[in-house]
Amino acid sequence: MKFYSTSEKNALIVISLLKAHGIRYVIASPGNTNTAFIGSIQKDPFFTIYSSVDERSAAYMACGLAAETGEPVVISCTGATASRNYAPGMTEAYYRKLPVLAITSTQPVSRIGHHVAQVIDRSVISNDIANLSVNLPVIKDEEDFWDCEIKVNQAILELTRRGGGPVHINLPTTYSLPFTEKESIHCRVINRFTLNNELPDLNQNKRISVIIGSHNTWSEEDTIALESFCDRYNAAVFCDHTSGYKGKNRVPISLAAAQEIHSKSELKSDITLHIGEVTGDYPLLGMAANEVWRISPDGEIRDTFRKLRYVFEMPETPFFQYYTEETSEPSTNEFFEQCTNFLKTVQSKIPEVPFSNVWLASKLASKYQQVQQFILVF
Repeated sequence: MKFYSTSEKNALIVISLLKAHGIRYVIASPGNTNTAFIGSIQKDPFFTIYSSVDERSAAYMACGLAAETGEPVVISCTGATASRNYAPGMTEAYYRKLPVLAITSTQPVSRIGHHVAQVIDRSVISNDIANLSVNLPVIKDEEDFWDCEIKVNQAILELTRRGGGPVHINLPTTYSLPFTEKESIHCRVINRFTLNNELPDLNQNKRISVIIGSHNTWSEEDTIALESFCDRYNAAVFCDHTSGYKGKNRVPISLAAAQEIHSKSELKSDITLHIGEVTGDYPLLGMAANEVWRISPDGEIRDTFRKLRYVFEMPETPFFQYYTEETSEPSTNEFFEQCTNFLKTVQSKIPEVPFSNVWLASKLASKYQQVQQFILVF
């Protein structure tokens, strides 16, 4: 049997990521704006779909189904005031921490406030209706695709985060017809881990780059944890001055990374571990691998490099200690040596740095230190 689906990419991303995260239960209420979503899944054997004409009843059905199965449940409705009927059931889900995902379809949000029939404003919802509410774009380019992909992953992950609870996705439609034969759409799946989970395997033979943004002061324990990790894995630490990191395997890679005439293919790692916060060191941003693991106590999705695969909601030190204890074999340090040799090669070819940001920094750094010493004296 052939399956036909919408050509609207935001709906296809939602469907793809629901499958990837194993969410199979859907309770659908009739309407027009949710045709792209429901019409694309109604014959898909992956999903188990129930029909409920009344949205209030649908939301309470979802609460019961989520409580009984222990699995997330999707509810889908059309525009106008249909979603308002979800409020009682979503409130129930909020206080019972039930993973109910309300996907409210809508006309383009640009029509809000212009007296367009059946268009309401869902940009602000009550505090105790959902743990998270996201508004998806109508996809017109790669930027929209990335934005939609991230928001859907974020919404799905929030269903079970910190005890779980309901989440809201606002899904606009362009009423695109006809449906066409189902095409596969590739979406990046993001998973989140805590210290209570079994963490994914990390192959000791893979080349690993650790990219550090601005960072709090490093304690001795923090530094030792990262150094020990690098001793066990083929890792190099890429950082700028705002990272404050002075430990082993440190590679101040920016000068080398900024050289467009030099091939940096040998500096390509298999996995990048991203820690710290914002960095304005733009060459450093280009050094990420095709797979990025983000480690941070906040556990938020920060897709700085647009290659995020895993988020580890934990401090960095337990993360590095966990993987260090997973293997007793020392590392060859081959990747770190390649990076430092490349940096030395670049530096040897630039004996006199020309007028540039680097030249200005070299001249101002000593002056800045003198000013600091002067201030300390007084």
